[in-house]
Amino acid sequence: MHSAVQHVAAIGDQLVAYLKDLVRIPTVNPPGAHYQELCEYAQERLRRLDCDVDLVWVPEQREDELYPFGKGHPRLSLVGRYRKSRQERPGLHLSGHYDVVPAGTSWRRDPFRPEEEDGRLYGLGTSDMKGGLASILGVIQALHETNTTLRHGLTFSFTPDEETGGLAGMGYLVQQGLVQADYAIITEPSQPHFVRIGHRGVLWVEVITRGKTAHASMPHRGINAFKKLVRVAQQLETLERELEGKRTAAPVMSEEERHPTLCIGSVVRGGVKTNVVPDECTMMLDRRLIPEETTREAFEEICAVVEQLRREDPQLQVELRQHLGIEAASIATDNLLAQTVAACHAQIYGRQPAIAISPGFNDTHYLIRGLGIPALTYGPGTTGVAHAPDEYIVIDDLIKATQVLVQVALTLVG
Repeated sequence: MHSAVQHVAAIGDQLVAYLKDLVRIPTVNPPGAHYQELCEYAQERLRRLDCDVDLVWVPEQREDELYPFGKGHPRLSLVGRYRKSRQERPGLHLSGHYDVVPAGTSWRRDPFRPEEEDGRLYGLGTSDMKGGLASILGVIQALHETNTTLRHGLTFSFTPDEETGGLAGMGYLVQQGLVQADYAIITEPSQPHFVRIGHRGVLWVEVITRGKTAHASMPHRGINAFKKLVRVAQQLETLERELEGKRTAAPVMSEEERHPTLCIGSVVRGGVKTNVVPDECTMMLDRRLIPEETTREAFEEICAVVEQLRREDPQLQVELRQHLGIEAASIATDNLLAQTVAACHAQIYGRQPAIAISPGFNDTHYLIRGLGIPALTYGPGTTGVAHAPDEYIVIDDLIKATQVLVQVALTLVG
């Protein structure tokens, strides 16, 4: 085993310390707070580890286009390069997003005060995916402290906004030509024992129904927008059941992920007062696509449901707004990157990982579809606890997954 891989175990306490520091910075998205604080923290530490590091700011005039939900909260990414390489040519790029979802109300712990217990570290973002950022810091530290020189370049990025589509994060870096590599790994949570070679597609649609206000004691004088919304939701349930008949040929993590899904009413709003007939109501739809579908086809299916209802009810006023559309993206299971990561995982863990696509979207599509770079997700943490109360990471996975990433770097560009 290479000395850099062995050294990861020696700096295990430092990896945990990195992760604790990152969790304490509440980079909640939306709106996207404390982004600069986290990037400056990482920048300072990476410069100590013989890296060139810059902060890339998204122009404020593009906030309506790239992050309308976070106005007043600047967007920036950290990009850098490990200096010790014989050639400057692109090699391996490691990346992770630093934004986290809102904690919600069900946490029994303080989500921003990390706690160790029974071999786990609890805190918001420990698995998704500040653990992955700590791994990148660990990879660089292990290479630096063992004075390891690579054949080709090792670059990295810490990006914002993946939880809301990544347009101002990896999307912006790709658009600006700031990512160049032969291979890329996003260190999203992949345990236990998965190499995720891509992801399903996603479509977010807002459904808006409109009616007419009236006093609630005389509802016949109004048109109840909520009832109209309920009717749309009921009909979409039929579509949801029909989607279970579709199947993907791509490798998946579980049989439940083999068909598309539709989450109806993930956010619902409407009405102005208890004694007023609501004249506008909205709900969000989250549609997940198998690789055999496109976002356009999925949107048209929803439109067809609404058009049928319009024909049945002349009073129905519905508007559909697409908020996000990301196509499925993946690489082949026999791609050199996938096979290398799987082999290195087996070497460290003593067990062969499964190779599959992820049920949730991530930033790999920007690299695969946008740049043609083979990319996948692999890192510490468990997807099953992401976005959940009392999120945690298994500390042993944090160390071992970092060892895997060091071994991958040595294999591909070492």
